Amino acid sequence: MGNKDTGVVTIHGKDYKTVAKRVDEFRKEHKTKLAIITSLVSRDDKTVVMKAEILDENRNVIATGYAEENRAASQINRTSALENCETSAIGRALANFGLGGGEYASADEVANAISQQGGAPRYNSISFDDIRTTLETLKTDAEVKQYAKEVDAKFDNPTEKQRAVIRKLFTDRLTELAN
Repeated sequence: MGNKDTGVVTIHGKDYKTVAKRVDEFRKEHKTKLAIITSLVSRDDKTVVMKAEILDENRNVIATGYAEENRAASQINRTSALENCETSAIGRALANFGLGGGEYASADEVANAISQQGGAPRYNSISFDDIRTTLETLKTDAEVKQYAKEVDAKFDNPTEKQRAVIRKLFTDRLTELAN
């Protein structure tokens, strides 16, 4: 079972490292010797395609990852497809580099794939940092309220303390938007 502190989530009985966890491991191991560079391959009103490359000290490409996001796939992609796509591309580049975390796909990619197949993934842990990061990208009350529904549908039986933290995150963002 994964948890927020380890950067691992459990989806359908398998553990997946988040991209954030793998980037953290990458940075701790390689400091500034290696670089992760992203670039926009294409973008239109339906999809976004990103490329991530890992470069060595001589700026040679040593791993690459591509990702595509469909803007209609979720409320978050309607507002943040580019950001989600970049994260997925980085995750794939890190997996190609050897930081896949046991399973090749990232937690985010697995969740997205399951969601697109009609079965909403239910997480056993809650990443408050991920919620906070997503909330920062949302610009309207309606987007925040829609995301609240998505978060509520995503997590299995949060504790009262987790519910209180989530409520505070959403309330704080709505207050920021009102000011």
